[in-house]
Amino acid sequence: MALVATGCSSEQAAPASSTLPAVGPPNVVRVALADFHWPLDPALAAGRDELTLARALYSTPLRTDPSTGGVLPGLCTAWRASPDFRRWTFTCRSAAPIAAALRRVKRLEDAPARRLFADAVVAAPSATTLVVNLPYRWRRFPYALTVVGAAPRFVPGPFELLSGTPRLVVVKGQGTTVQFRRLAPLAAVREFRRGALDEAPVPLGDLVASKADPQLGPSVRARTLLGLDVVDITGYSERFRRVYWQTADRGDYEQLITELDGSSASGFLGGEKPDPAAFRRAVDAIPTLPRLSVPFAVPTDRTLRYGARLLYAQWRDVGLGPRLVSGPRARSAAGIRRALAAYPQQEALFAEIVPGDSRAAFLRALGAAEQRTDLESLDEELRARASLIPVVWVVDARLVSPRLEGWREDVLGNVDYSGVRSLASSRRP
Repeated sequence: MALVATGCSSEQAAPASSTLPAVGPPNVVRVALADFHWPLDPALAAGRDELTLARALYSTPLRTDPSTGGVLPGLCTAWRASPDFRRWTFTCRSAAPIAAALRRVKRLEDAPARRLFADAVVAAPSATTLVVNLPYRWRRFPYALTVVGAAPRFVPGPFELLSGTPRLVVVKGQGTTVQFRRLAPLAAVREFRRGALDEAPVPLGDLVASKADPQLGPSVRARTLLGLDVVDITGYSERFRRVYWQTADRGDYEQLITELDGSSASGFLGGEKPDPAAFRRAVDAIPTLPRLSVPFAVPTDRTLRYGARLLYAQWRDVGLGPRLVSGPRARSAAGIRRALAAYPQQEALFAEIVPGDSRAAFLRALGAAEQRTDLESLDEELRARASLIPVVWVVDARLVSPRLEGWREDVLGNVDYSGVRSLASSRRP
């Protein structure tokens, strides 16, 4: 049974005019990334910035359509499943390197994609055949081969590396050169203002101000991604955890972190509405709870660190007892993290957040033809346990020069720079 999806580009295209000055040679796209490691291992790439860089340098076995989210050919051109969806066979160039890459990801404890392939048995019986055997039904397994971690390290990618340092990576392909500069967001905005950058991140807390800025406003692109900021809380009673769930200040977090209306999350599927009555009942119940100090870990990521302090202050204000702790040796019972889907399907987000005691329900959803009912049941189960607290949907905000033609961002935050052209050569400063 072959499953092949086709499609083309989508939303988030930059408009064709700008008041910003055009500086720099034609067909050169200059992009600021806030943080990335160099050299970059595709198996260990994590976060939007590193994944952006890795997708320019490495080819994945399959790709996703930025418009429909469907699966497209990459290094592999065809695929079929056994009737029970446990055995998948792919026709690929570089089958052996792909198999080696998947086995390597399985071995690397820190590989973000490890959980996708941890139970898989991978083989390349011929130069063009890749076989993956799974111990459970997975109808949408081809999506797993779209992740950067599945890319073989020594197979050419969409762009050729011209030079690379921890501060600047320059790649070239299909007539376009892309310069990835490592810059803090505030410095990147300054460079963007003077026309030295074509794309830059919007600094934390500056989205509304950037939209109102006469020069920057037309260049702001903000998009909700398939990802969540979630709080993990382990131990304690379900009743105790539920009070934390119901009193999490999602409104302040939304206004100060994402600055995008509608990004707060009261569930894991999206579209859930906040329940003010549940908040009031939870606050009323706080005096009846045991007085427990909950050590809450402060993450190293600047955005999440700010978010952790917001939640901490709110919980203290309503009478709960979180206690901020930090450092690699700090013992914590709660903490905030960012969960980003590895591919554009709702199941991929659940793969990042579902704890081990809900794994059976998650595997049922993987094998289902129509997942909605299973995912709704899983959502209800997670909310009932209250050990995971959804706070907001992840929002990516960027400044994109209208000089760029064809710039589009998908639901994972990916931009395909092979389809981007700079119009700088046709503009006067």
